[in-house]
Amino acid sequence: MRNRKKIIGITVGCLLLALFIGFIIYNSLSGKLRYNKEGDVGNTTGNLYNGGLFCEYKGYVYFSNKADDNSLYRMKSDGTKVEKLHSDTVSYIQVINDYIYYVRTNDSGEDVVLKGQPYGIFRLEIGEDKAEQIYNGLVLSMRMLGNYLYFQSYENGVHIQLKKIKIDGKELKIISDEDYEPICVNGTDIYFTEVKNSHNLMRMDTKNDRIMTASEGNYYKPTFVKGYMYYINLADGMKLTRVNLASDKEEVLDEGKCINYNVNEEENVIYYQLENEDAHSLCRMTLSGDKKVVITEGDCISIHITKNYTYFYKITGASVDDVTLYRVKTNGSSIQAVNFSR
Repeated sequence: MRNRKKIIGITVGCLLLALFIGFIIYNSLSGKLRYNKEGDVGNTTGNLYNGGLFCEYKGYVYFSNKADDNSLYRMKSDGTKVEKLHSDTVSYIQVINDYIYYVRTNDSGEDVVLKGQPYGIFRLEIGEDKAEQIYNGLVLSMRMLGNYLYFQSYENGVHIQLKKIKIDGKELKIISDEDYEPICVNGTDIYFTEVKNSHNLMRMDTKNDRIMTASEGNYYKPTFVKGYMYYINLADGMKLTRVNLASDKEEVLDEGKCINYNVNEEENVIYYQLENEDAHSLCRMTLSGDKKVVITEGDCISIHITKNYTYFYKITGASVDDVTLYRVKTNGSSIQAVNFSR
């Protein structure tokens, strides 16, 4: 009997020890950062060119709500179930592996001791309340590629640098002192326009961060989709153009003066803003340039494409800050004003 009690005691002790070890392991793993795969991105090139104010992920649209000081919100992809996630002022939203990465630009006039660092790059796990800081500083634009964040950093209030940092906040590196905007991704390379001496197309190999000239010309806002590169041709009246990457054949998609656009591969659409002498208008066409329609007359900015809706701001006053948020079915034509007030 005594031996039996001893065996039972040992067994219970072993079970308790196993439960304790399991608890420690679970807590350790649950707090561990989930890394990405090579080539992973958290938002489309077109949305990020427009400030990354909207980002679709797993049936939700994460967005910067202008009606609430540009705080972080989300809603179902159909526009229902709007909820606030965080009070940070956010842009360049990118969501992957159930993490939300964004640029914070909170009002520096607030008490920094109470509000925390007003600027930087942050990560918020979906379902959590506390945002983790990855980079401390003023950031102008930011793009995720794999496990690194590439961004423009505003140094000393006068100088812009291209930097990168790992998503865990390590391996901060200055890549260039030139004002390169690291938004356009093709595979594991990042493309941008040279802005100091020309408008040549530049390519950065992210395996070694080497920057080289990819093509001489006058390129603006390059985007790679389905074997083509779309861009605004600065040498040809700012016409929206695409070039076949296999044949190098160029094709003008619209003869008008295009100042901004957004390409979405999944929905097979291009939304673009024209500023012709006779009229300004937001238009849409397919990736091949067919089925052109005018969505609305006027000046529109910050075009963001999601599966169900395309969101944009329409300037309604004398200032670019005097805007109204609209949406249109991504393959529809009737616009609707929306206000996600608190």
